[in-house]
Amino acid sequence: MTDRPTIAVTLGRDLPDRPGSYRLADGYTKALLAAGSIPIALAPGLDAASVRSVLADVDGVLLPGGVDPHPSRFGEEVHPSTTIDEELDALEYEVVAAALERDLPILGICRGGQIVNIALGGDIIQHLEPGPVPHKQHEPLDIETHELRLEPDSILARLYATHLMHVNSWHHQAIGRVADGLRVVGRSEDGVVEAVESSDPRKWIVGVQYHPEQLRSGGHARLFDEFVAATRARRSE
Repeated sequence: MTDRPTIAVTLGRDLPDRPGSYRLADGYTKALLAAGSIPIALAPGLDAASVRSVLADVDGVLLPGGVDPHPSRFGEEVHPSTTIDEELDALEYEVVAAALERDLPILGICRGGQIVNIALGGDIIQHLEPGPVPHKQHEPLDIETHELRLEPDSILARLYATHLMHVNSWHHQAIGRVADGLRVVGRSEDGVVEAVESSDPRKWIVGVQYHPEQLRSGGHARLFDEFVAATRARRSE
């Protein structure tokens, strides 16, 4: 058996003009492979029993970016700007539930961080109006465009060895009410939540709004290294 931990990664449907295809940016798998893990894809349509069967044999979960979560989970109507994949929602809520049951490390990126928050009982802001901070930047995603202000006692502050860093941004929604079990550890300069972590230091759960898998400089690979290290530690328990 390989000593490389396995990471379940969820697949979403492609954009509406290609409904018969799955979509996952290769930056996620490249980052996981570089950190020493083996990515395992989970496709929408799996039932709860199948999800739990797969997660019984993996060491962690990565929820990537993608389209918007359906707001019915937190009692709101769909905003006109929202693009939804309800099959992916169903898959990811099952994945989060199963991962929590097994105490698996969870990394949520962009939509993925929002899904973790919603799954634990929080909600999201369905649309951020344009403002001084470019939350949906025009520059390529390998360019950092705004600040991320970190809590000094957070995993991220330790990894990046700073309380103030710069990140990219590609989102029009954001975490609103933070779920019990999570705490805000990072905000952009306009106050938008950009990073959350488990409020229980014994659990490795991190959600970020930016896209570290697209950033080649600034030490962003450390987040994937830390995540994979946490999955390896969980595997050895």
